[in-house]
Amino acid sequence: MEILVLGDTIMRIIKKFICYFLIISSVLLLSGCSNNKEEELLKSKLTSEMQYFDKTIAKMLNDANGIKFQNYQISREKIEEKQESETTNNKEGQDSGSSNKSSSSSGDESSNGSSNSSSEDQSKKNDYQYKMVQNSILVKEKTPDWDSLTSQVETLYSDWAIVTLDLYKQNIDNQKILAFNTDLDAVTKAIKNKDKAQTLVLLAKLYSYIPTYYLGFSTDQMQTNLYKVKSGVLNAYSLIEQNKVDEVKKQLLFAEEAMIAMINNMGEKNQKEYNLNKAYILLKDLQNTIDKNDADIFYLKYKNLMEELNVL
Repeated sequence: MEILVLGDTIMRIIKKFICYFLIISSVLLLSGCSNNKEEELLKSKLTSEMQYFDKTIAKMLNDANGIKFQNYQISREKIEEKQESETTNNKEGQDSGSSNKSSSSSGDESSNGSSNSSSEDQSKKNDYQYKMVQNSILVKEKTPDWDSLTSQVETLYSDWAIVTLDLYKQNIDNQKILAFNTDLDAVTKAIKNKDKAQTLVLLAKLYSYIPTYYLGFSTDQMQTNLYKVKSGVLNAYSLIEQNKVDEVKKQLLFAEEAMIAMINNMGEKNQKEYNLNKAYILLKDLQNTIDKNDADIFYLKYKNLMEELNVL
């Protein structure tokens, strides 16, 4: 009898142990799933943030040279005033008409006043004419859009404050994060001083942090290498007018190595294979322009290459 009681007790203990084990396992499993979900959400957020910085910094580099990727833009021009003789004739006609209408009622005057006000508003709207103007690299002055750059760099500060926290959560090297802060301050100072050469170089340096950060939280080698390609091209672009031929060649060689890695890692047929091969040809063509010592030709081919890279 005692043996049976002891056996039941042991079974109850075993069942309780199993229940506790299942509960603890479930809690740990759910906790692990929750942590994994938060980790994936953070990585997705950082991916979007890197894409934003990619577009923003590249645009700032183009604005620093007044280069636009759109082939055409809308131009607004103020219409010249009519000749003084025509204005005089019109005024005489209005004076004649006013004398003929001197007997009109006050209600009519109010109506006429409203009509004249409407005409004046319409006239103001017609003070400008709009037309499509081609964005030509060859004839356009490479003047920085300082107003746009000032606005964008201020926005970059507030955006970077958010990204910094996300990078810290991914255990990215603190020194690399702090280095971006230092260079962002330097870019702001260059823009404030309207120093075009320094603005270009420092913006390109800011962009070079993107592949480093991206590699710290993502295993997507194709995207990492794409950022490296763009970084090399943008660094070369920032130096082309400073007569640093060897450094420009070095940066484009860095871009080529990253692009070759992309081609080799593509593996099976990919829908972007055509664009990647085309981009490689454009990159080689860009390299061939360096010794020609013509920045405008470089900018033309740079624009074509960057448009293709943005498709990838």
